[in-house]
Amino acid sequence: MRVGLCGYPGSGKSTVFAALAPDAAGSKAGVSYGNIKVPDARVDRLTELFGPKKTVYAEITFVDVGGAGRADTGAFPPDVLQHMRNVDVLAHVVMAFDNPMIARERDPSRDVNLFNDELNLIDLEILERRLTRMRKEGKKGREVDVTQRCVDHLSEGEALRTLGLDDDDVATLQNVQLLSIKPVITLYNLSEDGWDDPTNAPLRQVTTATNSLDMAISALIESEIAEMDDDDQAEFLESLGLDEPARNVFVRNAYRLLDLISFLTAGPDECRAWPIRRGLTAQRAAGKVHSDIERGFIRAEIYRLEQLEEYGSESALKSAGKMRLEGKTYVMVDGDVVNYGSTYRFNV
Repeated sequence: MRVGLCGYPGSGKSTVFAALAPDAAGSKAGVSYGNIKVPDARVDRLTELFGPKKTVYAEITFVDVGGAGRADTGAFPPDVLQHMRNVDVLAHVVMAFDNPMIARERDPSRDVNLFNDELNLIDLEILERRLTRMRKEGKKGREVDVTQRCVDHLSEGEALRTLGLDDDDVATLQNVQLLSIKPVITLYNLSEDGWDDPTNAPLRQVTTATNSLDMAISALIESEIAEMDDDDQAEFLESLGLDEPARNVFVRNAYRLLDLISFLTAGPDECRAWPIRRGLTAQRAAGKVHSDIERGFIRAEIYRLEQLEEYGSESALKSAGKMRLEGKTYVMVDGDVVNYGSTYRFNV
């Protein structure tokens, strides 16, 4: 999953990127990127129980999409728009602090509206041309109907992410690079002083809507936290009244916004979280581990972490009849601990 950070001049987008991805992998064609582990207490607990040689968390990739847009018109350069089209989630970094280097005053609502209106307008122009072409060609059917619904929705100033398109509807748009259909995280970037300012309390609340999420971060605070050891970090967070860095909250919410879940595997060699789309069957999920397991899938052993903690070991779970055998059509549940091994469970 790729999360693209974008914003207007002075928003602190690059500082936010550095705070979220302190170990950035590098850059290509003016775009910086870095892989970030998704915090998961279940993986931590399995690691404690199994003492594996390796622990692997799910990951997401952060992308700094490059140049900023124009704060006066809301427009973004064509190359930046293309980078935005190539990510799965857009994170709009909003200037929520006074920036003496920028002539315009901070106005988070103004910047949010500019951003959303710009994406809607771009999509509307694309889809109106598409609809005109379809009408000239005499096309009918679902593809035309979905395009018309999208045009109507955008004309009312609403983003496509709020339209409620189903998978079949979206499939008719797969060759159209739309922006307002992408999930969006609005990330209010506060100063250190602004983080404690009571007037910013509404911005610090994590709020969700259809395929979108609003939350706050202080890039400067997060940069400080990233440089601390665990003990100092815990003490600093406590002084701020926080349970964990805002970075962790952001990463987990970005993960959930795409309706991703994790199934887990555990053993003495490795404890690991495997990201999959919600609704995937056990057989399809097996392909994440190895294509041969998916191809020869028969059934999988599945249990829950809380059951393992209750009974103490996998052998005790089996003896108590709590280790389930699930077949090809079983729909995976977030946090399922899965064992695909042994020849009687898959055969190629």
